Amino acid sequence: MTYGVQRNFVRQMDSPGGGLADLRRPERNPSPGSEVGGEIDEALAMFWYRDLLRTGTDSPEVDPDWGIHVNADALVEWAARIATAMERDGVVNAPTMSLDLAFIFGFDHCFFHHCVDAQVSLHMMRLHAAGQPLPDLRAHNRECCEKLHDSRNEPQWWFAIEETLANAHVARDPTRLGGLREAFLRYGILPQPLDGSRGPWALWEQVAMDDGAFKALSHMVWLQHLSGEIDPLGILSEIEMKIEEGGNDAAFNRMIDLIIEACEPQQQGEDGGHDHDWIADLYGVPRLHAFGGFTEGLFRRLDVPIWFHGGNGPDLIRRYDAQRGEWPYGTIERLYGHFRTSEVSGEWNDPFTSDDDEFELSP
Repeated sequence: MTYGVQRNFVRQMDSPGGGLADLRRPERNPSPGSEVGGEIDEALAMFWYRDLLRTGTDSPEVDPDWGIHVNADALVEWAARIATAMERDGVVNAPTMSLDLAFIFGFDHCFFHHCVDAQVSLHMMRLHAAGQPLPDLRAHNRECCEKLHDSRNEPQWWFAIEETLANAHVARDPTRLGGLREAFLRYGILPQPLDGSRGPWALWEQVAMDDGAFKALSHMVWLQHLSGEIDPLGILSEIEMKIEEGGNDAAFNRMIDLIIEACEPQQQGEDGGHDHDWIADLYGVPRLHAFGGFTEGLFRRLDVPIWFHGGNGPDLIRRYDAQRGEWPYGTIERLYGHFRTSEVSGEWNDPFTSDDDEFELSP
């Protein structure tokens, strides 16, 4: 059975045209027979994000089941294993802490997928509004990445860059979740950096710590969607050679470096970029010609629908229902009370507002 969290609001979505101008968020009635999925990584096997727009349509149509989906039973089982480790560490109320830690990580990871989906969907709607056929950019990219996930061949698998960014987003997130990084690592929720067994999810560290790297990989994700190619920069052959020369760790790092280098302005004829990728701003400073990064979605975090699947769904709905005033503020505070790695200001601010950038990352 599927359970949906319902919110007591109706939000008008303004779009640049193409059929969504009058869209109002539908009532969240459970859809019968909904397929239960999950990501490949073990820490996210109970989470998946469903895109906003339906695929294969001539004009923009909203999927009524879009949002963050959670296999509640799998999440409870995974959290129980984490709780065992926490109890060995002497963590008080380990069952509750483990569930909150696992859920908030998966929730914010999936919220980044919403940010990508939102920006790509807006671009698709702009094309449709301009009189072009509605492209299935998001669906095509997802199909390409699913092939990578199915084969898990290295280094091709590492080109599922969106997963790298989603984990980096949590680790660097200025909404104070970045300060929980060590707890995520200690209990295996966030992969150890460069853990080849966990593929692109383990490439997060350099991207989380380097704003330039985060922007460069965001550009790569845009290129993947717009070009329809997983390796639009043509760097696979060099990565394969690097594996032979220095092993997987060296190849992991070189892949990130090559993407960053490709986003640096270059002189005519030099490697690492193309002149047509760059335009000069009003002050003559060259800037990468791209669609920007992925920092915002069409909805705020708290407005993105959450769907719980399984027998434990009703319990999780009660626990993570924003209308009760507990989620997410009380959850974050409890986690920091146990896993605080740096001092947090005593003055509380809403960590899910548009003022997120006011918070600095913990070292």
